[in-house]
Amino acid sequence: MLAFKKAGGSEPTVASAEGVARLQTFLDEVANLDLPEAQHQWYQVEVATMLDGSEILMHEVQPLTGAALLFMNNGVVLAEPCCRGLRQYPRHLLHLFVEDFRGTPSVDGDGLLYRVELFSISPADEQLCWLHECREEHDIPAAQTSTARWMRWLNHV
Repeated sequence: MLAFKKAGGSEPTVASAEGVARLQTFLDEVANLDLPEAQHQWYQVEVATMLDGSEILMHEVQPLTGAALLFMNNGVVLAEPCCRGLRQYPRHLLHLFVEDFRGTPSVDGDGLLYRVELFSISPADEQLCWLHECREEHDIPAAQTSTARWMRWLNHV
């Protein structure tokens, strides 16, 4: 059973069984990525310990880099195994932009059809920028599904 003590209190708060299952699902997903052993170890030991008792609502993982975005009740946590970094961003500092270039080519001329960006208002070196960029029509529905999840999470009161 996962638990942690509340600041200033002696009663531990226990993560729900569903929350524990979502944490395990996340850890299982990153364990199956093609990452260096040191990065796997970081996720399975360090990150698992730091998230002990935390309630993960949903997550996304970038398979090429191993970076992960964990959605919590009041913000998101960005995990970056390349630099062994864990950053939390409060929900009220996050924004969502969607750009659909299917009718008009992107200004960069890079063949981009669709972009979804979840980003923070933070100091420049600490900004969150989580992207889904689609250059193929068949990739757009997955980006739209993420957009819907992010939108529900951002607007949940």
